[in-house]
Amino acid sequence: MNILIINPPVHVPTTYSYALAAMKSELLTMVDEKVSILDLNAWFHANEFKEYYSKLEQIKKLKDQTKYFELLKEFYKVTKQTYSIISKTAMLNKELPKIDLLLTQIVKHKPDTIAISVTYNSQIFYAKQIISLIQKKMPYMDIIIGGPADYSKILTTVEKKITHLANAKELAEHLVINGAKKKCSEKKLSIIPDFSDFNQKEYFSTDIVFPLRTSRSCPYKQCTFCTHHGNTKYTQLDISTLKETIIKNNIQKICFIDDDLTAPRLKKIAEELYGLEVRWWCQLRPTKMIQPVLKEAYQAGLHSVAWGLESGNQRILNLIKKGTKIEDIEQTLQLAHNIGIKNMCYVLFGFPTEIKEEFEDTIAFLNKNKDYIDIVSPSIFGLQYGSKVMKSPQEFSVKNIEFEKRTFLSDKILYETTEGMTTKEVKKLKKQYNHNLQKINKVPEIISVFKEQILNH
Repeated sequence: MNILIINPPVHVPTTYSYALAAMKSELLTMVDEKVSILDLNAWFHANEFKEYYSKLEQIKKLKDQTKYFELLKEFYKVTKQTYSIISKTAMLNKELPKIDLLLTQIVKHKPDTIAISVTYNSQIFYAKQIISLIQKKMPYMDIIIGGPADYSKILTTVEKKITHLANAKELAEHLVINGAKKKCSEKKLSIIPDFSDFNQKEYFSTDIVFPLRTSRSCPYKQCTFCTHHGNTKYTQLDISTLKETIIKNNIQKICFIDDDLTAPRLKKIAEELYGLEVRWWCQLRPTKMIQPVLKEAYQAGLHSVAWGLESGNQRILNLIKKGTKIEDIEQTLQLAHNIGIKNMCYVLFGFPTEIKEEFEDTIAFLNKNKDYIDIVSPSIFGLQYGSKVMKSPQEFSVKNIEFEKRTFLSDKILYETTEGMTTKEVKKLKKQYNHNLQKINKVPEIISVFKEQILNH
């Protein structure tokens, strides 16, 4: 049996997919079959935007990172325009660009089973058309779909029923039921992500920053706006194989995609990485508890941290249930900067009930601590399925929740608040302060979009 794991278009490909690399390795511990990865998203971009990839190759030869970030900014702008055309084309039920060529890439692998991973909503359009085309031209094909994006409307709109599964274990069980050879081993096998199927030239980066994960879900899981953890149990993965993973895949730069790392976990990772001469990035909460570990982590290669700052106002932080204090955030940023760590700050404007003065408290905090901040990554609050705000709207003065129907994507959530600024007012105020925020940045602003690229600065 030949199993092909597919990453459909479209999202800007600057790094490999950890989920696919890990799934391939995990499957190979459970089934004795051929398993391959096909990143159609990376292939699509490399073929749709050849001019930009050609410029990227020239920049790589010159080793000019300034020009790279200028090109990345331009590339991002152009791809956004293309993605808009793609969504409009899909809405009109017209054929998407290069869809036949994408199918040709699939056919080349001669698969018996196709597993499609959908991580971003922007992939829904191609995922649907790819499935429809496979069902039409290869009606015998076993198709499985999975991933964190909401692909529920694909399940109800494709011609024939397809299977949706949550993880590698479920996929392995499905494969065995359908004829795959089961691997029988009493020995527990360590999972080392296999990135060997990815073609580096198809990724828009001067140097690949490898995504790795050391845990599932979030150890804190209290932030009232967040749904990243999926309300699933926090599980720490085996990190004893980190060194082997780095050596096997020739890794020099790592972005840890864990939602958060506790102080003890950060310390253990630092101990595993010490002496390997790798540079790495991770996401942390700026608490007093994390401070004692930062120097050790820096000595083990920690180059940059994305801090969940969110707000410079304590009432908003308490409402978010961030579990942080303004004075501790300030101390943490100063300490990290003085050690040599580059600080990226996630900021969330417009949390329900936030007033103009509280918005401006965040601006004032950023200005006060600008010497210790390398880049600000701002966003505006949006109501998310599964969040604590969504589950208990009255606690956050949220009312009149409505759902705007969309053809392929999950329904858009609309809402009003009984207190604080409206979303429209927040957007207007943020626009007013954009220049101020940009002046704080000491690295190219585009890094706030492609966060792992700070390791290439």
